[in-house]
Amino acid sequence: MDDKIKKIENFIQEKIKNSQTQGAILGLSGGIDSALVAMLCKRALKDKVFALLMPTQSSNKSHFQDALRLCDSLELEYKIIEIQNILDAFLKQSENTTALALGNFAARIRMSLLYDYSSLKNYLVVGTSNKSELMLGYGTIYGDLACAFQPLGSLYKSQIYALSKHLHLHENFITKTPSADLWENQSDEADLGFSYAQIDEGLKALETRDEKVLARLNPALISMLQTRMQKNAFKRKMPEILELDNG
Repeated sequence: MDDKIKKIENFIQEKIKNSQTQGAILGLSGGIDSALVAMLCKRALKDKVFALLMPTQSSNKSHFQDALRLCDSLELEYKIIEIQNILDAFLKQSENTTALALGNFAARIRMSLLYDYSSLKNYLVVGTSNKSELMLGYGTIYGDLACAFQPLGSLYKSQIYALSKHLHLHENFITKTPSADLWENQSDEADLGFSYAQIDEGLKALETRDEKVLARLNPALISMLQTRMQKNAFKRKMPEILELDNG
């Protein structure tokens, strides 16, 4: 476990050094993924880490308080930006009023602010997605999926919990229900229909093509995973450029 932590810290340091930027910036939601990334960035970069806390009116208050306490405990430089007014302005111009649309707007507003402060401070935007989310495309393209690099992108959600426990991340982050907090009472596992433990088992079996494991898993789980992976594959790729003869 310590070797893995050191590799992540070295990766963060190398990305900042190679980009010729001064540090790292991330959005801190109060969830376990962003909390773990903040801790690892702090370990790797010391005082060269900046966090934005960007709640809306529907954001979970306890998640926000957890994020604040983490900033204090890590001695992390941060700024709070209430984005409800910005979100309201976007929604006035939209005909799509679903909860998902609201969540996507909020995610893209947050990323716009992160890149604004990234430019201001010459800091690199760090992603906070894990492998489970990335494989499923469970995120907002050009929102929370937008970043310069993903330090946790090769770790399944279940591994995020193990690493967080090893680093003694506060128990609140480990015990709370996983949520992107995109709208009131939103839950990742409720959206997906299965627990992350089940999802990770299925994803690992699909990745390794372990037919024995796949045969004993819930067919509805496998169907959901395959459908999401296929439908959201475009989120894992750079936009394709059509190659034309310039002669």
